[in-house]
Amino acid sequence: MILIYIIIGIIVGYSIFIYINKDKFSKINNLNKKEESILKLINKNGRVTNNDVEKLLDVSDATATRYLQELENKGLVIQEGETGRGVFYKKF
Repeated sequence: MILIYIIIGIIVGYSIFIYINKDKFSKINNLNKKEESILKLINKNGRVTNNDVEKLLDVSDATATRYLQELENKGLVIQEGETGRGVFYKKF
């Protein structure tokens, strides 16, 4: 009987987890190839800078900033630091 309650609890808990995080999961599915590349680099290094993204994708500073901002708006990365060389992005 206890095992049944445990299984039901796991199923309910997992369902709640999926419901709460559904927006995040749908955003992950809507990534383009460049955003996926950035996230892979973050997974590999733990964090990235704007310059890392410029080199990775061979894009301008403004374009790299835009990609990182889009990932931040989707709730997939978080910016650490305010301005300049102290700014980097890591997984949220």
